[in-house]
Amino acid sequence: MALWIATTVMQALLSRGMHVDFHESTEGMLLLQHEVRTGRRVCKASHPPGLHLVQLAESQRQFLLGMPHEMVENPAGVPMVMAFHGHSDSPWYANAMTGLSNLTDRFGWIATLPFALNDLQSNGLGGVGACCPADCDDECCKQGLHLMKKDDYACGWLDSNFNKDLQMIEAVVQWTKKNACVDTGMIFATGFSSGGMMVNNLACTSTDIFRAAAPISGDTARQPCTPARPISYVSMCGTKDDESHCQFGQASTAKRFSQLCNCSGAGPYGRPMTTRLSLTTTCTLWDSCAGGNFVEYCQTEGLSHDASGHLRPDDTSYVRPGSDLDFPKYAMQKFSILAGQSILFLGHPTAEELAYKESQWPPPRHHDHLYIRHPSN
Repeated sequence: MALWIATTVMQALLSRGMHVDFHESTEGMLLLQHEVRTGRRVCKASHPPGLHLVQLAESQRQFLLGMPHEMVENPAGVPMVMAFHGHSDSPWYANAMTGLSNLTDRFGWIATLPFALNDLQSNGLGGVGACCPADCDDECCKQGLHLMKKDDYACGWLDSNFNKDLQMIEAVVQWTKKNACVDTGMIFATGFSSGGMMVNNLACTSTDIFRAAAPISGDTARQPCTPARPISYVSMCGTKDDESHCQFGQASTAKRFSQLCNCSGAGPYGRPMTTRLSLTTTCTLWDSCAGGNFVEYCQTEGLSHDASGHLRPDDTSYVRPGSDLDFPKYAMQKFSILAGQSILFLGHPTAEELAYKESQWPPPRHHDHLYIRHPSN
């Protein structure tokens, strides 16, 4: 039976155009080479699973690359989420706070987290600690243990650097297309605080790059806001945000995007529907927009300047109720609506897998994908 199921799995993978390398392991598993067939060519990722610092010499900028254990198979390539950190923090801090690279890993997607410039523009290729204080070494920085002071050395997404940042974003997209098998039609943007403001700006100016935007605790979009095509949009803000004060403009920003994207909701006369997801979280949704898009904004009651459902890695957050929406995960789920079939393990269990399960009692044990089944090991 084990040989039959292994053969079935092999045939299924080969039928999807996936290159299969067989290696003997201690558990008799089939290990797969980290590559994807895109069209007629096999795209081999340049980096193994995990977080990697990538420096772009030509643009004098850098970013974190989050590679999954397994990349989803799609002829067009792999979806990517690009995340923008807040002012005075770093990509390491943002990733530790939101768990983004773990989320994209579960989907089989790529994560990229660019480094913003400081006011002096002196940190473009500053390495691991480019956005960390001098007294925080590389390990401290990677764990997100300290924020920068809000001075000239703090990293942030400034309006004065927008064109330069946009050039960097385009360079990251081209690099990931070549080196990480990214589908440039499936790139999603998210960001926290000043990074959320950056995402709002990109939703106005760069719909040729981004399929959807999910700002967290950051509002204010560029004026005039003239997206070249409809975009999906979902935002989150706490009702007691004490830094970005996004609670005062979030609803009007979402309404403006709903108008720009020709949206209607499921309420009377096409109004949006507000749903209470939990004791502390509501979301208001326009579910029918041009091009199959949606616009939504979510509010977490009583939350200050934090990512809903998450604590900051430097222990500066107040502990909140477990009913708060896990917004980074929610944003990924909303992105998945737009991703077609590009989600890892979609369609499982198959009929053959269910037949194997029903062939014996107790059901057979599985020893595959141990990074999912036993992530702490």
